Amino acid sequence: MEPNNPNPTSSQLDIRGISPDASPNGQSLSFIFDNPSGRHIGTWNSHPEIEWNKPLEFDILIFDPTPINSSEYLFSAIEPKVEGFPDSSYMDIYSSNQKKNITNFRSMDFEPSVSPNGNSLAFATSRISNSDIYTNERPLTDRQSIEKIREWHITKRGIIYNTYRDHNIDIFISKIDGTNPLRLTSARALDHQPDWSHDGDWIIFTSLRHINSELFVIRKDGTDLKRLTNNQYNDAEPSWSPDGKLIAFASDRSGSKNIYTMSPDGTNQTQITNTLSDLHSPTWIKCNPGFFGRVGKTCP
Repeated sequence: MEPNNPNPTSSQLDIRGISPDASPNGQSLSFIFDNPSGRHIGTWNSHPEIEWNKPLEFDILIFDPTPINSSEYLFSAIEPKVEGFPDSSYMDIYSSNQKKNITNFRSMDFEPSVSPNGNSLAFATSRISNSDIYTNERPLTDRQSIEKIREWHITKRGIIYNTYRDHNIDIFISKIDGTNPLRLTSARALDHQPDWSHDGDWIIFTSLRHINSELFVIRKDGTDLKRLTNNQYNDAEPSWSPDGKLIAFASDRSGSKNIYTMSPDGTNQTQITNTLSDLHSPTWIKCNPGFFGRVGKTCP
């Protein structure tokens, strides 16, 4: 749908897809499709046929596909058995082209998001106890060296706490090959669902640091943390528009989950769907006339 003309239309009437995401250039769309033969990743480029891929080694344990371009996408998957840890399962982020994991840590790494220029990657992870975001500080490959830092002093909040007290989910950014991850936030709460601004300078994410689910933005270097939503309801699954003018998100403030938009500073929050069913995972498609032959013949 167009945010100014919210009349949703189905792109594929015979496919029930979930977790849609568009490439930075707006030329590719990826999603997950479950059928009796298992979980598949569908990639829809500028031609009418959908390309299907089923990573057999993961069965149904694949999640969050996100296209980089028309020939490559990233996804997260659970490796059932890890060498040396036969009873443990960990989630890594994989590249469809490299045919291997680009993150490798004894943790859950998931929800990859590609930056607008296609060079950097944001992802959620549980690799260090609490939910935070990273950028290019230093590779986090040696857990022993990480754990030498026992305390974090968060001067903005005026508190000191032990980072290894809880086990939550963090957000990192890294290079597109998975190297140089860096942490951006420090809060003993769940921070997840990151998405980049159009210029790649900001990341919006969902956080439970105030009990209910709210939306925050932070610069890619970890500065200027700002809260965008502030209410008793659950606001989540943010998605920044390609032109940078709007942020779409899901909220249950109407009694069921509907899609809303707002300005990047959190103002002008507008409900654009009105249904009793729960709606999820809004994602933007960069305006291309006749995209996939099904979405609008002209650009607004």
